[in-house]
Amino acid sequence: LKAWLQARDSPRRGLGMADMDVQEEDLSLPEQEFTYFAGATDRPWSHFLGRWRAMRPILAEMLQTTGPDRPLRVVDLGSCTGFFALQAAHWHPEADVVAVEGSVGIGNGTTGMEGTAVQILRTNAVQTHLRWIRRLGLPNCFVAPEVWDYARVLELASKGRPICDVMFLLSVVHHIDSISIQQYKGVGLSRVDGTTHLLGKMLLLSQRHFIELPNRPWLEKSYDAYGSARGILEAAAKASGREWNFRGPIYSAEWFGLRELWVLEAKEAMPLVDVQACPFPLLYRGDEQELEDGRGESGAAIADGANLYGLGSGIGADADGLADPGSPLALQGALGSLGSSGLGSLGGLAVEPGLLVLSSGNSGPVDERVGEALAQAPTALLLAHLALRDAVTEAEELLQVA
Repeated sequence: LKAWLQARDSPRRGLGMADMDVQEEDLSLPEQEFTYFAGATDRPWSHFLGRWRAMRPILAEMLQTTGPDRPLRVVDLGSCTGFFALQAAHWHPEADVVAVEGSVGIGNGTTGMEGTAVQILRTNAVQTHLRWIRRLGLPNCFVAPEVWDYARVLELASKGRPICDVMFLLSVVHHIDSISIQQYKGVGLSRVDGTTHLLGKMLLLSQRHFIELPNRPWLEKSYDAYGSARGILEAAAKASGREWNFRGPIYSAEWFGLRELWVLEAKEAMPLVDVQACPFPLLYRGDEQELEDGRGESGAAIADGANLYGLGSGIGADADGLADPGSPLALQGALGSLGSSGLGSLGGLAVEPGLLVLSSGNSGPVDERVGEALAQAPTALLLAHLALRDAVTEAEELLQVA
């Protein structure tokens, strides 16, 4: 059952673009299980079908051009019920499709704001996704229950290479942005510069992206500064330090304003994805025993209060609930004990999880020159700054107690 391990040690499996006629049609998924609501308004089913039909041929083209000498990886960030991840895994058995869901937005509630990985796994959207992975028999489709914020994106970008070949960012960036405001302040970035820097670093996580941004009132300050979704993306592309080809919008629809789906691809080749390493602390396909009885493979019970999704949580009041990165609980998932599987050290931990919990104190107006300088600063320097800031805050708190 260890599909990722099998793929790592074998030639690329599955279909090429020329063979896609073998897959005669998209998955027929029930509308009532895969739509989601914003208040009393559900996102029209036609938006799901329309976006996927626009993405499908371009995704096939992208994966075909990566070469046949290694397994491929697609990441669907903010996957909700898994509609796009399931479709991608169905059409591309040659790729491992990882659906990252943190439950901090509209589609799947806000469990991730203070909850645990187990609680994220128990949300309706993730349960739907896991159920359909099993029902369809898609061994190359995984769910990673973890929260992404500015600090988590910085940590992943600090590795200096993409984590995947293609990334889906479909109406998710604004949710990550909204839980990162205090972290922007912590490194001296204004809201506009923080959003731009966040998205610029996200671009570095893949050579190719499908990106759908919301309209106002979300990302309001960025729209004020750059005027349009394309303007925001162009600013992020510049902040990434790389040049990007734009295609689109390949699909547009009205839902709380116009939403455009863009394709961005780096003009120059990025370093290859390290398929020997897994950057996700936990991966599930729905057939794991711990999901059935609340216990991990180590035999230890997975308590609701144990926060298992590692770096990037840092959203609640503290990080005391985070599992030790070296503990068995932190390594359990669909692929078993990843630390000894040959997949490496789960992407590594640049700083202790507690260091990512930034001060929530108020800060004054940010000088534009400071924002510009920080936007150009190396990721490693920003991580060091976050660590130092947290250490100073902790020392000040200890002095107050004394």
